Amino acid sequence: MHMLIRLRNRIVSGFIFIMPVLITVLVLGQFWKRLMKIGSALSKMLGIDTILGPAGDAVAAVLFFVVVCLVAGYLTRISFLRRVSEKIDEKLNQLIPGYSQVRTEATKKVGLGKGDEPRYDTCLVKVGELWGPGYLVETNVDGTHTVFVPQAPLAAVGHVYVVEPGRVRKLDMDSAALNARLKLLGKGVLASAGGLSARSS
Repeated sequence: MHMLIRLRNRIVSGFIFIMPVLITVLVLGQFWKRLMKIGSALSKMLGIDTILGPAGDAVAAVLFFVVVCLVAGYLTRISFLRRVSEKIDEKLNQLIPGYSQVRTEATKKVGLGKGDEPRYDTCLVKVGELWGPGYLVETNVDGTHTVFVPQAPLAAVGHVYVVEPGRVRKLDMDSAALNARLKLLGKGVLASAGGLSARSS
């Protein structure tokens, strides 16, 4: 019986682990089907289907997608459209489990975002009766701090708080180092806190 419980737990944990990949494959599959329909129409319109046959649909679909991406790349320079894109990203992150993680990893794979990712000082911030690691985004005019508290193990998902200085204890690391510890579910955060006690008020 104990072995069956362990086996069930392994299956469940494995499913949770691959769920973002499965969802991504499903979404991309549906997207490719729609794109192929457009490619088929373009292929017939341009006469590519008579030259390349069935492969002409895929060629036209890929060319269409490349043109759309190129145009979208220029449109991101318009601040209004960039904000719309960010809002859509937020909605997708709420609807699709693991979306932000897949998006971040994909961005890294193609070489975007390297070297220009902002780095912040880090801290322990007291929210209610609990302390959590966060980024010190800025110090406001009234002396309060704007702090982003990430949701481990994802660094791009979390909550923003504006807190009094007494609720903040600075850590001896930057946001990149904290991100690495968040992937380990917080292991080693207090070790680099310079002996600072999180139980202090």
